Amino acid sequence: MKSHDSYRKPYGSYGKPYGRREMISKTISLAALFPALAVSTALVTGSAQAQDPVHWSAEIEEQSLAPGAKITVSVKATIDAGWYIYSITQGEGGPVPSKISLSADQPFTLAGKVEGTKPKVKFDQNFQMQVEMHEGKVSYTVPVQVSVEAGSDVSEMEVRARYQACTNRVCLPAQTEKISVPVKIIPKKKG
Repeated sequence: MKSHDSYRKPYGSYGKPYGRREMISKTISLAALFPALAVSTALVTGSAQAQDPVHWSAEIEEQSLAPGAKITVSVKATIDAGWYIYSITQGEGGPVPSKISLSADQPFTLAGKVEGTKPKVKFDQNFQMQVEMHEGKVSYTVPVQVSVEAGSDVSEMEVRARYQACTNRVCLPAQTEKISVPVKIIPKKKG
């Protein structure tokens, strides 16, 4: 005669086999845990993607521009506490260096080298190497040439800032911020 204990029962923490009621309870508890984990993971991932710890602005001293003029655009980044970005002079083989550029489809071009605030050099835990980075505030000076063909219909200049924001624990994916600068092109005098 076979004993009804001949099949193996899972054992609880006190060395006694789980009963049917306990097994159902454990299964339901685990089933409830997985959706909660999925939701919390989605919230953490979503908040990291929605978070933008770097705030950009750009301006020029004189917004009325003559065709053919050379001007200087001042680009500034304010970086939230605990975050940093990499410098425009960051070397290869590590993080994404910042880059300030102009959008291609406009009557403005770079007229020289972009200069930035001197970066801090620090060992980065994320990349296990020395990096050039900025915390708090950073300023860039961007030399710009206005096209001689620029018409009076132009009302803005688009500056682009490509950067990667990090903390000591995590780096967000590199992204490009488009910064609009209001301008007014002075019409060419006829004659």
